[in-house]
Amino acid sequence: MFGYLRQRDVIITLTKYEFKLRYRGTVLGIGWSLLAPFLLAVVLYFVFRNVFRFVENFALYVLVGVFVFRFFSVATSVGMYSIISKANFVTKTNLSREILPLVTTLTYFFSSFIELLILIPIIVIFGGKIGMYILLFPVIHIVYLIFVYGVNLYLSAITVYFRDLNQIWEVITNILFFASPIVYPIRVIPKEYVNIYMLNPLTRFIELYRDVMIYNTFSINDFVYVLISSLLVFISGHVFFRRLQRKFGEVL
Repeated sequence: MFGYLRQRDVIITLTKYEFKLRYRGTVLGIGWSLLAPFLLAVVLYFVFRNVFRFVENFALYVLVGVFVFRFFSVATSVGMYSIISKANFVTKTNLSREILPLVTTLTYFFSSFIELLILIPIIVIFGGKIGMYILLFPVIHIVYLIFVYGVNLYLSAITVYFRDLNQIWEVITNILFFASPIVYPIRVIPKEYVNIYMLNPLTRFIELYRDVMIYNTFSINDFVYVLISSLLVFISGHVFFRRLQRKFGEVL
């Protein structure tokens, strides 16, 4: 099932090409991918700062939340097209089809990693508690990659058969934005709903990033939860993708 992961040269070459293609012809390059979420975070901060003033380092709280969620929303909104946008690879080559959503996910993984790295000095300047736990940031980001790639396996396979999925997914990501603790703390969730609310892996991911990047803490329970969730989505995504890919050639 995972034999295609040994085709590192192909994966690296295609990822480099897609990463360069994303910023080709732009003046600021990766700066553009920083500008939009940064401006969104600024707007959200000024709108909600008086409501959640009790949250420590609320400006950084919102900033990290927006950037972490951005990887999921952008990578999946583009990743769902990874098969149909490269139909020639599917119909005219023997390339393992799982590589296509993987390449797209990796492209946005590296972009997101750079964005979050750039945030670190900003966090230091504005009073974040950077400590030893920041070393866990790359580990968390790799687990996040596994989760997002698993989601993209589902989305890219479904999109081959149902091209209107993007409309539905846009609504879902908007719901997930407000159903995740990006602009508000978890403590505002009624106690009777907290356990259900915490089932959302994105909630745990966002909290993990904030812990290691702002508050110099780390929750092993949250990490174990996202690790198990990511592996389940990753493995089930492969099984689902394998079943649907049998007729990709006919549909495309």
